[in-house]
Amino acid sequence: MPFSFGTALSGLRASSDSLSVSGNNIANSNTTAFKSSDISFADVFTSSTGVRLNGAGSAVQVGNGVRVAATHTNFNQGTLNDTGITTNAAIEGKGYFVVADAGGKTAYTRAGDFTLDRSGYIVTPNGYRLQGYAAVNGIITPGAAITTLKVPLGETLAPVVTTQATLRLNLNASDPAAAVFHAPVQVYDTRGAVHTLDMTFTKQADGSWNMQATMDGNAAQTMVDGGAASAAPVNFTFDSNGRLTSPTTLSIIPDQTKLNGAALPAVAINLRQPGVAGAPGAANITSYSAPSGVASIDQDGFAAGDLTGISMSSDRTGLVEAVFSNGQRRPLGQIALASFNDENGLQRLGNNLYGETLSSGQPSVGIAGSGGRGDVVGSALEQSNVDLASEFTRLIVAQRSFQANSRVINAISQTLQDLLQVG
Repeated sequence: MPFSFGTALSGLRASSDSLSVSGNNIANSNTTAFKSSDISFADVFTSSTGVRLNGAGSAVQVGNGVRVAATHTNFNQGTLNDTGITTNAAIEGKGYFVVADAGGKTAYTRAGDFTLDRSGYIVTPNGYRLQGYAAVNGIITPGAAITTLKVPLGETLAPVVTTQATLRLNLNASDPAAAVFHAPVQVYDTRGAVHTLDMTFTKQADGSWNMQATMDGNAAQTMVDGGAASAAPVNFTFDSNGRLTSPTTLSIIPDQTKLNGAALPAVAINLRQPGVAGAPGAANITSYSAPSGVASIDQDGFAAGDLTGISMSSDRTGLVEAVFSNGQRRPLGQIALASFNDENGLQRLGNNLYGETLSSGQPSVGIAGSGGRGDVVGSALEQSNVDLASEFTRLIVAQRSFQANSRVINAISQTLQDLLQVG
C-alpha cells in the first residue's frame, strides 16, 4: 500500500513539471527568438518479487510510477519581423550569433536585438558583445580569427578627390547652328570642397559640337587624345548614325589657383563604356534627333563625412557597414555564425543565451550561407516559435492528469481510512 502513494505522487510531480514547461512556453511567447520546449516521460523501474509468479511463470511486476525522461527544445524557425532598426539582425536558417562578455566568456544566441553601447561595441541587451570578422581598411581577410566587432564612433571619413566622371548625354542633331547646351557635373577637390564643372557645347554649322570647359565660372584647360593641355574648344564629331567618332579620350584640367590651397588634378571624362575583348565600348555621348539632355552623371569623388550609424548589407551575408553623412558606406566587419552537432545539448543560460556543453559538441564557426549555416537578415528580429494553441491544449491535458493523480491519492487515503475502521 505505501507504494501506491509514491506512484500517485510521481504522477503529480510529472504533471506539475508538464504544467511548468507549458507555462514557461506561454510566458515566453513574445520573447525574441525564444525556442519552445516539450516534455517526455518514462515509467519508473518496476519492482518484482521472485516468489510470485503468474501462470506463465513470469515474475509479477508492479510499476512505481512515472518520471520526466527529457525536455526537448523545438528549434524550428520563428517568424521574421521587420523592425526598421539598423542594429537588429535575425538568422533565417541554422546557426547562432556568437557573443562574449567583457571578460571573453563566449555564449550563443538567436536573438539579434543588438544596440550600440557608449564604446561602440554591438551588444545584446545584457551587455554581451557581438563577435565576427573585423575589416582592416575596409577589407575582410578570409580565414581571419573572430574578434569583437566595434564601431568607430565619431570617425570622420576623409574626402576623396574626383579623378573621373561619366556623363551619358545626347546633343540634339536637329538644333540649329549656334545652339548651346550645358552639361554640369559636381566634382570634389582634395579637401572635399564641391565645385561645378560645366561642359558647354555649341552647335557648329557642319553638325559637330564645340565644347568649352569651365569650373565655377573659371576657364579650364583640356587634354584631347593624350595631347598637350590647351584652352582651345574641343570639337565633338559624330557619324551618320549619331555615334561619337572623336575625340577618343578627354581630360579637363581646372585652374589650380582658384581652389583655395586645395588641388584638383585632371578629371578624365569617360566618353565610352568599357569595351569587351579589346573592342571599344558604346559611346556615352550621342547626337540623335532628340532633345539635348543628360541622362545620368557619375563621378568618383566625395566630400568628408561623419559616421551616422551602421547597417547590415542587403545580401544577407552579415556584412556590417558604417554609414557616413556623405552617403558613403564602409565595411566594418562580418558577423560570425556558429552551428552545433547537437542543438539539444546546448545549455540554456537565460537572457536568450545558450552555452556549449559536451553533449552539444564544439561549435563550427563561419560566415552566413556557408557550412549549412543560415542567412543574416538585417533590420529584423526572429519571433518566438511558441504555438499558443498547442500549448493551451497541453496545459489542459497536464491539468487533467494532475487532477486524476490527486483522485488516486484521495482513493488511497479513503482505503486506508476504511482499513483502520475494520474490526
